[in-house]
Amino acid sequence: MRAFAVRSLREPPALQDLPIPAANGALLIRTTHAGVNPFDYKLVDQLTATSRYPFVLGVDFAGVVERVPAGERDLRTGERIFGIARTYGSYAEYTAVAPGVRIEPFARIPEAVTDEQAAALPMPGTTALGSLKLMRVTAGQRVVVMGATGGVGGYAVQMARARGAHVIATVRGDVDEARRLGAEEVYDTNTVDVIDALRGAHPGGVDAVLDLVNRKDAIRRDADIIKAGGALISTVYAADVPWFAERHITAYNMSSGATSDSAAAHTNPATSPRALSQIAHMLSSGAITARIGSRVGLDGAGELLETLRKGGLQGKAVIRISP
Repeated sequence: MRAFAVRSLREPPALQDLPIPAANGALLIRTTHAGVNPFDYKLVDQLTATSRYPFVLGVDFAGVVERVPAGERDLRTGERIFGIARTYGSYAEYTAVAPGVRIEPFARIPEAVTDEQAAALPMPGTTALGSLKLMRVTAGQRVVVMGATGGVGGYAVQMARARGAHVIATVRGDVDEARRLGAEEVYDTNTVDVIDALRGAHPGGVDAVLDLVNRKDAIRRDADIIKAGGALISTVYAADVPWFAERHITAYNMSSGATSDSAAAHTNPATSPRALSQIAHMLSSGAITARIGSRVGLDGAGELLETLRKGGLQGKAVIRISP
């Protein structure tokens, strides 16, 4: 099979010819599309001599079940599924996921959802949904999404609006896009000091902040706009949890996976088959949209990742692997 992979430590990822995964006891999937995330190239940067090689990039996938392991009664060959393939990767013509393994959730794709749309959902969708769950976002609350037009931020804005929250977005230039997603207030970091502007607009504080961009020094300023009893989530492990607790703010550093990628990270409560199904049905019902901005074949994966690394992509990127 063709796969975009790293063969050994210090080799750059490249298109390879690899064996189809044996994956005994797992579902074998013919991959039709793979979703692209910053998480993908970050994993490559973290490879060590003890990592599993060849290492196939990507985790988000959509495809068709090719083989069902003995004892699996819920799925049949030919069914369309999507999910997170951590062990075998998704930038390949075939991947595999093990039923019942929490770090590799998968679910059926609803008829109204295309494989391309489904591949754009798993990691960013579950991160957004898990963040809203941890912050206990409900109707009427004021919620700030910092980095609102990225993969996670775009879903978080839409999901928070679907819950009836008043959504406040911070962006770098993409004001119109944030409004299209449903944000009722938008602040452009290119033109205003966001914290000063929000403090003036909401002197009593907001209920929750999902901060997808700020690092350790900058994120402390978020405390100036969150009311006592409010919540903060960082997806880049920047929040000093005890420091925020002293200011009566519940802070989380949320892992992008099912298990903590850092000692300071909190497990994502939305990494599950049930959550994936919920997100897919949000898409099929029109509650959210999949903003796909870039489409390439498997041979374009390398160039696409470099563009993503440099911050040059708008919307979600998807790799077309097979029809």
